[in-house]
Amino acid sequence: MQVTSLDSLIESAKGREDVLKEYLLSFRCEVNKDVESFLHNKAIDNEKRSITRTSLVVDGENNSEIIGFFSLMVKPFHFTNVSGTTRQKLTGNKKATIFNTILIAQFGRADFYKGKVDGSLILDIALEHCKLINKLAAIRIISVEYEENEQLSSFYENNGFKVIQKNENGLAMSYIRV
Repeated sequence: MQVTSLDSLIESAKGREDVLKEYLLSFRCEVNKDVESFLHNKAIDNEKRSITRTSLVVDGENNSEIIGFFSLMVKPFHFTNVSGTTRQKLTGNKKATIFNTILIAQFGRADFYKGKVDGSLILDIALEHCKLINKLAAIRIISVEYEENEQLSSFYENNGFKVIQKNENGLAMSYIRV
């Protein structure tokens, strides 16, 4: 497995962005069409506009097929119905109303690699990127938002994330410390 930044692929594809788009279209994720759609339709624009930074995990031995990917961004969140103790733990201030986080905004594994590459391996790579961000910008909370279901809740819980709140959009929000 190798990790490649989408930014470097955009730079390499100058004048041939159609080839890059075709490459991204090879990623399939039937379980989560939103994740698939993001990589197909929004990742390049978000990268160019510096909204997110996307990294591709590729199979170096198999034509650089996309195993999975993740997109990161720094985002402030408003606390909703969270105890003062939790606020204190996350921000150092039990009356805080907002906290900054490194958000794993998109995260997915290709259907072809299900059963071959554990999603935890891709998550570990994302968390390593987050640790680097922490060293550079001192943001120590990493979060994910996801539609609550047994499989996703278990996945994030088994990887050390703790639920903090449900956001206005109904998504569960979990966090882990760097």
